[in-house]
Amino acid sequence: MIKLIAVDLDGTLLQSDNQIGAETKEILQKANQAGIKVVPASGRPLPGVIPYMQELGITGDHNYAVLYNGGLVQSFIGNVLISHQFDYEEFKKFVKLEKQNPGVNLHFMKEHDYWTLDRKLSLKMAKMSFLSGAPFVIKDFDEVPTDFHFIKAEYTGPEGKLDKMGKNFPAWLENYNVARSDPLIWEINKREASKGKGVHQLAQKLGIKDSEVMVFGDQGNDLSMFEIPEFKKIAMGNAISEIKEKADYVTRSNDEAGIAVAINKFIFN
Repeated sequence: MIKLIAVDLDGTLLQSDNQIGAETKEILQKANQAGIKVVPASGRPLPGVIPYMQELGITGDHNYAVLYNGGLVQSFIGNVLISHQFDYEEFKKFVKLEKQNPGVNLHFMKEHDYWTLDRKLSLKMAKMSFLSGAPFVIKDFDEVPTDFHFIKAEYTGPEGKLDKMGKNFPAWLENYNVARSDPLIWEINKREASKGKGVHQLAQKLGIKDSEVMVFGDQGNDLSMFEIPEFKKIAMGNAISEIKEKADYVTRSNDEAGIAVAINKFIFN
């Protein structure tokens, strides 16, 4: 029996127009009313997921979100259950790596805003700020305090430059959780932070077994959810091949009510 449904947002819960489709909305409301926890598992911060959950009628301190790819797990009113953060020394290493990759932007995601040393922001960065509801704070290197902490680092830029960057990642990055959530984004979390671990840890806190968890995803930052054996793993029809290969079931795409199809098949059949 499924007691928790974890859904990625972009490319999964949301259609190509960044809206929740009518069938998907109806089935998730039905799941919520049946007592099943509906949990967004996203690379976004809390302000970037709350409006969609409010649209579903899922609110309050007893509902939860896995944010920043598992770097932060919060209740919908902001109470922190799990947090994995980087420090100032790690900040300096990420800045050095950006300088070795001209044409690539870098920003640091904190709980309520994004910090960057870049004054020329890419369109991708601006769009992410808008969709996430998190403003950019632009600083000079010397303005960043030595007690600076952040939850996730993101490199953005042209696909070709990020491809080249990925092929030449330094060995020290192996100590972190690195994922390509989009052709234009590299996301970096602490090793102990991932969507899969975040969903697993949240389920444990709620007294829910892994076998009672269903997950939906489509991109590289969702892979960790598809590596936990007992999860019921549903790949969207628009998912990358690595996700589909690890899935228990491949549903329709995000523009074809794929979530509704799978939930009807496995929960409300």
